[in-house]
Amino acid sequence: MGVAVPSRPEVKRFSAFALAAFLAAASFAQPDILFHEPFDGGIPPGWEISPGNPEGAVWQWSAAGRADSALLNGAPAPALFWNLRPPIASPSAANGAAMYNSDVYDSGGLSVGQGPFPGNHSGALTSPPIDCSGQEIVYLRFNQYARANTNAVSTLLEVSNDGGQSWTAFPINRAVVENAATAPDEVVVADISGVAAFQPDVRVRFSWQGRYYFWLIDDVQLITPPEVELQLGRIFYAPASFAQPTWQIAADTFGFAAQASNLGHQPVSGLVLKASILRVMANSTSLLYSDSIIIEEFPALTKDSTIFLTKPYAPLLPEGEYLLRYELFSLSQPDFNPTDNLQQRPFRVSNRQFAKEDDIDFGARPQGTGGYRAANYYQISPLAADNFFVDKAIFAAAVNPAEGTLAGREVQVLLYKVKEEVSPDFSNFDIYSDESLELAGYGSYLFTPADANFSLRPVPIESPGGGPAPLEAGGRYFLVTSYEGPASIVLQAFNDDIDYFQLSTIIFKDEWYLDGFGPELAAVLRMEVGLAAVPARELLPEPALRLFPNPARDFLNVEVRLDEAAPAMIIIANAEGKVLDIREYGRIREDMLPISLSGYPAGAYLLRLSTEKGVRTMPFVVGK
Repeated sequence: MGVAVPSRPEVKRFSAFALAAFLAAASFAQPDILFHEPFDGGIPPGWEISPGNPEGAVWQWSAAGRADSALLNGAPAPALFWNLRPPIASPSAANGAAMYNSDVYDSGGLSVGQGPFPGNHSGALTSPPIDCSGQEIVYLRFNQYARANTNAVSTLLEVSNDGGQSWTAFPINRAVVENAATAPDEVVVADISGVAAFQPDVRVRFSWQGRYYFWLIDDVQLITPPEVELQLGRIFYAPASFAQPTWQIAADTFGFAAQASNLGHQPVSGLVLKASILRVMANSTSLLYSDSIIIEEFPALTKDSTIFLTKPYAPLLPEGEYLLRYELFSLSQPDFNPTDNLQQRPFRVSNRQFAKEDDIDFGARPQGTGGYRAANYYQISPLAADNFFVDKAIFAAAVNPAEGTLAGREVQVLLYKVKEEVSPDFSNFDIYSDESLELAGYGSYLFTPADANFSLRPVPIESPGGGPAPLEAGGRYFLVTSYEGPASIVLQAFNDDIDYFQLSTIIFKDEWYLDGFGPELAAVLRMEVGLAAVPARELLPEPALRLFPNPARDFLNVEVRLDEAAPAMIIIANAEGKVLDIREYGRIREDMLPISLSGYPAGAYLLRLSTEKGVRTMPFVVGK
């Protein structure tokens, strides 16, 4: 699979305080319905059902608005994974809905792969011609209920204005992948004016491409603008990385911003954009932080205006799973479709791992032949000082079967430190060479016949002089996988679940592309850190740190005595240097800090106290 190296498009940002540049409010009535299809009693003859691929894997009609069964050779067969799901919650669900049932086609209601069309399926459902010749603004509205299994989006929406000779895609359901589903009552409202306005022959096409599960469509309408139609667009992912250690997240001050649209013909009074941080505990969440901004009047027909929240958030968070959530709503006016006004993304506070993603979606490499490099950008907290080193990198890759196997191909893993003279915005970074970088560590991995595509592979990292590769306080690093020679056909693994609008994944192909393959593609290239055995900085005096009881069982008391109050960090590691716990303290001087040892096996450990004045490390023993 080849992916083109992108150019660097100019980034345009719009503030909520510059909304006057957008279209002024227009005077329209409530939405006129130009076309409405409720699929009452079946899929009407005017709709075109493609033969399907494989032939016969086609769109059907569901009388109950459920995808719990489909017809095979004229007889109903049950869906294997429908379970107790409700029907689509559309206004006309009682008289049926259009359905693509990939579950039944693959399983036949028996088992995975035992149906008449095992594997991937595709099929299209195309509307009859719709006359929009008198309309300047045209929206497509429809109810849907979708669930998909593949990594790529299976549910595709396209519009044509030339009798179906050419089609324009309107991306939807980006999150409906990897077993995810929409809600049964989800409504899609898409501005298709760029294709449909003033056109006498507009056609809408719904296409399924993938393996498992289903797509239900109902109440397809082409309409003129309603009074208010708010949409939450692209959101700013506040963490610098999906996973960061506790000591790192504390230095990663969050900012919040999102794109907002009002596709309605009336201005919105009291528009609210709200951002929240929630902790995930088992099947529940708890709110840790929220902030919002109110726009007194948000103009009509405004698309993708970026709104910034002015208050930053310092995330002093313990290890665990979290959610970043954005919400958009009006304080005074009802929204035509409120189902697209909330988005959330996960992030993780880890023990010792940096990562830009949480799983593998696909593999990619730049187009053309020859070697290339992929890299993730990680910046180290200034509080980390010289306590940490890169223990190992973890990466994943694959080869297209038609091009061979992974076996015998060697990948170099490099740790580069960005030179201090490179400006914070990288505006003076030398993209044509490695002159702005200095090698801080390296490793390699030689694939064996036992290595499967997309398996996570650890690579120990050592410094060029031998020994651990240290991480400097405030240092900026590129963790790089280098695919050269026979390895140049290898595909780096990527994830596309998170949009990063700050520097994240980088690609080198003849030059460094700091935008990588785009903000939504993150390399599966993780970094795990360890605790350095011997500190290079000045030692704190012996009375600064005392541990008791030692040996300990359930609790360890950490007595701290500093000359003056200062921020401090306590790091606990095992005898091999693996970091087990990291705690940060705002200001301490003379304090007693109890630490639970629950879950610590019997054995020897290290505890380090780190401040801006120096460090002190002491051993302790857990006995049982």
